[in-house]
Amino acid sequence: MACIIRGEGMGSPKVTPGTAAAFGGVSPHLKELGVPCVCCDDGPSGMRLDSGVHAFSLPNGTMIASTFNPELISELYYCTGLEMTYQKVDVLLGPGMNIHRYPLNGRNFEYFSEDPYLTGICGGAVITGLHRAGTFGSMKHFCANNQEFARHEANAVISERALREIYLKGYEMCIKNNDAQVIMTTYAPVNGIWTSGNYDLDTLITREEWGFKGFLMTDWWAKINAEGEEAGHDDFATMAKAQNDVYMVCPDGAKNEHKDNTEESLKNGTIDRAELLRNAENIIGFAMKTHAFRRLTGTASNVSIINRKDSEGGESLDNVQYYKVTNDSLISFESVKTKKGTTHVFGITVDNPGIYNVEITAKADQGELAQIPVSIFFNGILCASVTWNGTNGKWDSKNMKALLFSKHSVIKLYFAQSGLVIKDIHFTFKEPPRPLTDF
Repeated sequence: MACIIRGEGMGSPKVTPGTAAAFGGVSPHLKELGVPCVCCDDGPSGMRLDSGVHAFSLPNGTMIASTFNPELISELYYCTGLEMTYQKVDVLLGPGMNIHRYPLNGRNFEYFSEDPYLTGICGGAVITGLHRAGTFGSMKHFCANNQEFARHEANAVISERALREIYLKGYEMCIKNNDAQVIMTTYAPVNGIWTSGNYDLDTLITREEWGFKGFLMTDWWAKINAEGEEAGHDDFATMAKAQNDVYMVCPDGAKNEHKDNTEESLKNGTIDRAELLRNAENIIGFAMKTHAFRRLTGTASNVSIINRKDSEGGESLDNVQYYKVTNDSLISFESVKTKKGTTHVFGITVDNPGIYNVEITAKADQGELAQIPVSIFFNGILCASVTWNGTNGKWDSKNMKALLFSKHSVIKLYFAQSGLVIKDIHFTFKEPPRPLTDF
């Protein structure tokens, strides 16, 4: 039960490579018990696949709400749900349900409107479309995520009437009218208590007043606090007591590398075993509704993509190979296709996250006037573009630095020209990651 409240990611190899998280059957024992590993992926403007595979890009939340057409929105997200099914993604991290109350909020594009009613109608249409395909959407960010600056710390001080009539109304509508099953809490506090451990929000309002039957997850690497206590990243006991069921994300769900306080709190009586059982019931009850459970039981639906070539991103993600990277590791490649316009995708699992020197050794038979550029993406983010001149068949190395902040990363090499032969990639640890406050 200490494992089942740990979500794993990003880029966990236990689910579709390059996605945001895995939860449920994240340990070998949970898997043996028949708990499926459920896959989450970023939205809401289409899937974010940090793996080199293309996904359909959708209009953002504000554009969708501007149609005032819930039937059209639902149909659009039914198609997204089919695409999710094809890529073995079970939960889309959207719709974004926060209110446009400040024009400089960096997440406004994800959200629908300044109007709570329109927000509830559009969010419900998204959820209904996804449900039709057997997939799910996670309403976020619950609640009052109203600014981007100091998003992890800004305390939203809101009266109960304003909270219920404005900031919570869309969520309430989706739960009561559209059977919403998943909620993601915010990074920051509301009236002094971080939402990831806020019992009033996560249990009294959602479950006891609105009749919510699903499960809640935190935002990624969120803080948690008990009332009057300083917020931190390890107080899973307070999170679990509030019925925020899953912490997103931990390096490894089976091991307490995150150093959470769950087992310690069980021993000292801060949390009861019955409270963890309740979380487990919420998680497993939801997981059994997903395609992940059907995949585990051999009853999964099959989806085919037609009229799209493999080179356009129609391929599946079933065969991404993961390599273990220590402080000094060499990954050798026997054959990597480097034809113009192609990609090579592989995953790495690092023991020690931090800043690494990455040395790529390659050769090209062309002369030195030739130029062969390669773009290197880590978890979907362009980290560097390096160019080899022709080497007349001799090996030549290029160096770059990369921040490997997560235990798991998916790396994509994009080849803009033909003719390069890659021999190996050498990872060397340089320094620990700087705190987020330094950026």
